[in-house]
Amino acid sequence: MTRLLTATSALALLCGPVAAQTFDLGEITIFTNRAGEATELDRTGATVEIVTEEDLRAAPETRLADVLATLPGVTASSNGGLGGTASLRIRGLGGKYIKVLVDGIDVTDPSQTQTQFNWGNLTTAGVSRIELLKGSASSVYGSRAIAGVVNITTRLPEEPGTEAEAMVEGGSYDTWRAGATIAHRGDRGGLSFSLNRVQTDGFSARAAGTEPDGFEAWQLNFLGEYQATDALTLGLSGFYLDAEGDFDEFGGDGAPPFDEVADTRNRGLRAHAELALGTVTHTLSASYFEADRLFTSNGIDTRFDGTRTRFDYQGVYQQSAAMTFTFGTDWEEETFESGADSGDTETLGVFGELLYAPNDALDLSMSLRWDDHSEFGSNLSGRLAAAYRLSDATTIRAVAATGFRAPSLYELNSTLYGNPALEPEESLSFELGIEHQLGGGSFIEATAFHTEIDDLIQFVTLTSFPLPFTGQYRQVPGTSTSQGIELSGEWVLDDRFTLFGNYTYTDAEDATGAQLLRVPTHNALLGLGAEFGNGWGGDLSVHHVADRAAEFGVPLDDYTVVNAALRYDVSDRVQAYMRLENLFDEDYQTSAGYNASGRAVYFGVRGTF
Repeated sequence: MTRLLTATSALALLCGPVAAQTFDLGEITIFTNRAGEATELDRTGATVEIVTEEDLRAAPETRLADVLATLPGVTASSNGGLGGTASLRIRGLGGKYIKVLVDGIDVTDPSQTQTQFNWGNLTTAGVSRIELLKGSASSVYGSRAIAGVVNITTRLPEEPGTEAEAMVEGGSYDTWRAGATIAHRGDRGGLSFSLNRVQTDGFSARAAGTEPDGFEAWQLNFLGEYQATDALTLGLSGFYLDAEGDFDEFGGDGAPPFDEVADTRNRGLRAHAELALGTVTHTLSASYFEADRLFTSNGIDTRFDGTRTRFDYQGVYQQSAAMTFTFGTDWEEETFESGADSGDTETLGVFGELLYAPNDALDLSMSLRWDDHSEFGSNLSGRLAAAYRLSDATTIRAVAATGFRAPSLYELNSTLYGNPALEPEESLSFELGIEHQLGGGSFIEATAFHTEIDDLIQFVTLTSFPLPFTGQYRQVPGTSTSQGIELSGEWVLDDRFTLFGNYTYTDAEDATGAQLLRVPTHNALLGLGAEFGNGWGGDLSVHHVADRAAEFGVPLDDYTVVNAALRYDVSDRVQAYMRLENLFDEDYQTSAGYNASGRAVYFGVRGTF
């Protein structure tokens, strides 16, 4: 994995131009702030993980969430295999605290119980780059960005001409994947289309079951930009997912004819225009996202529909080489409907960000955001970040930030369980880190983190006997905390072998002192990347997870999983590969009572034209 750090208040993911989605890792720069400026590595503050296209191609894992779970401070849990409900946790905080963007489109689902993204339907196919910002970014991105922001991008060619790529893969559980991408860049812009298909017979999602749970999905991404004039750039991006997967009821396979099926359709579109006028660059964007889910079980259909409409304006004023001021406003409407339940909210946000470098050794970032929510009123979020370079090789980083999570539409409006009186959850977070470059691409890094969440929204059981069961979402007193330390490093042993690894210690507790579910105290990864010569290469990783809280009285055992990949360059345009997941067939669970994949092998070939 390529690991970079960023210093400013957030990634330029939402309002930046599409053209700003291409990065040059050779110069070790990344778009780090709302202004969309590239920042040198040693001028950075907060932590961002980078997963490149090369990393994704070399990864042994099929699901994107499993790839991200190899990063320090990140864990994934799933109710079964492909198509099962899956979520990420960043530094102990779950999916409801993570904002997920695909080519600038917010794809978190407003119809979920808590607004979040289901990672179970997404594989590595068609993805060019991932940036994962850790820590609170509410001062720029508003609600839900307490744990961090994940930005997924597709690729535009950097050089003029047309590129095409295709891949096909088959393997265990009668799994097949295929995909194709075509991209073109001309003198004034570029356009890229990517279409991917996956299908599998799968395995039983529930550990108590025997009937396999299959999955199939189509995914389409497109991304384009056009320079209309020297000052005006136009852009368009889109995302479409059509997925159908079997699932198991709580007790197992259920009863014949095993009709438990989940249909998911996600559609997103974003357009933007960037206009440079003198010392100020203006960006205006509009986006729309729609999520439709249909669950069929025992002959009963249950539908969940959600939409998000969003408009953004951003201005960037470059006062000098040492100072940049970014300002803007955004408006968002979310809707939710499920049977007799429905609801909608509107949020208006105003933000400002100042980037200041008082001298060659110090970089500062300050951002402030005010949000007005149609249900609970206003909220103010802030963030301070600093990077101090002790030397050319050593950088110290520090961040302090506040954040918030607005109650979801389901939490507010569910007839059975909702509570319209809910207020937002509020957070306070701190981060302190140091990184040292060892030379030749090697580095070591340590980061300490601490996050507190107040006014936590939890489901409270009111009566469980006699039936019917009743409960309600309520604000619970006290403070939940998640704190710990991340250690990571990469050692280039020689021109053929690279050793990499990370370890995260997380102490995550709710207000009662109970360990948060599905958050391991110890999470470690050790890996070796190799280039054997004559076109051969490979990767081997060992992932160990230990000390997790029991779920529903079911203990979750520690586990160690070994994954491997081997590749061969048939030519400079064609590569054949083999992936091995769970090499030693470890029997383990990431969610209590749900299976994870046993030993699985996949063979594939990809080519560029």
